[in-house]
Amino acid sequence: MMRAGIIGTGNIAGVHLRFLKERRDVRIVALCDIKPEALARRQAEYGGRGYADLHEMLAREELDVVWLCTPPDVRRAPLLDCAQRGIPVMCEKPVARRAADARASAHVLAKAKARIQVGYVFRSLPIVARLRACMADDVIRTVQSFYGCPMSRERTMPAWFFDKVLSGGALIDQATHNFDLLRFLFGDMHEVRGLAHNPATAKHKGYTIDETIALCMRFNNGIVGTHTHTWLADGWRNEIVLSGEKRLYRLDLGRQVLWVDDGRRVRQHAPKHRGLYYHENAVFLQQLRRDDWRANPSTFADAVRSLELTLACDRAVETGRTVRL
Repeated sequence: MMRAGIIGTGNIAGVHLRFLKERRDVRIVALCDIKPEALARRQAEYGGRGYADLHEMLAREELDVVWLCTPPDVRRAPLLDCAQRGIPVMCEKPVARRAADARASAHVLAKAKARIQVGYVFRSLPIVARLRACMADDVIRTVQSFYGCPMSRERTMPAWFFDKVLSGGALIDQATHNFDLLRFLFGDMHEVRGLAHNPATAKHKGYTIDETIALCMRFNNGIVGTHTHTWLADGWRNEIVLSGEKRLYRLDLGRQVLWVDDGRRVRQHAPKHRGLYYHENAVFLQQLRRDDWRANPSTFADAVRSLELTLACDRAVETGRTVRL
């Protein structure tokens, strides 16, 4: 039975806790959060001893594994502390709020031979594996990525989420998943351009996010693409359309469905799945049980590159200029 600790018990921690609660090979033994109310709520539902101090938790508990679900600017210290103790970590994305911090952490973690999988969830999805198989004999020329949600219409998230300095906004908190997936499929980009607009609510103190965003991007291999993002959508949607020389591919990441159109007929693929976060956690535990990290879907070092791309896209939007990587 693996003894698990959770660092940070906010919103994203819930999806991992629900996964762990169903496992017979993992026991939640400790939870850590600086907010007493959040900690008590999670304890009541999932058990485990509660801590307000990370160092105390790591000193007192014998942990086999940790899920790190803190905000992006509170990742470095927990990762280093776990690495020093040889504790493997499932780390939520992005790995930091600033690229310099991420690169500094990567250097130390590599020297410590830290075992870390970063939560870029799309990499582990069966539907993404199916997409790669379907387009293996094709040449992709253009990419269209879209992420829409009603965050600014419904205002159900905590107030800090609408302060870009704290949350990172749409690109750093959400679109980083799409950027990472595009890197996973097609390699690195070398040029991005961006525009943004707030058609519903003008920016003011405490509300500094961009409501609608459009990006153009160029990959090192010559593919060109776009990413469009809105917090004024009718609901939650995340889709990618790929145009190849043989086929058109439409991937609905939320529903985990793929349509492949070869001009004569459309084939639908929908592998059985158990939710977005099930697969990455299952892969993580498999690596942990086997102590074999060679097939790690998202290493810390690679996640740093996805962060750098995400921040470059954000700079392109903020400046209205072309940013080269």
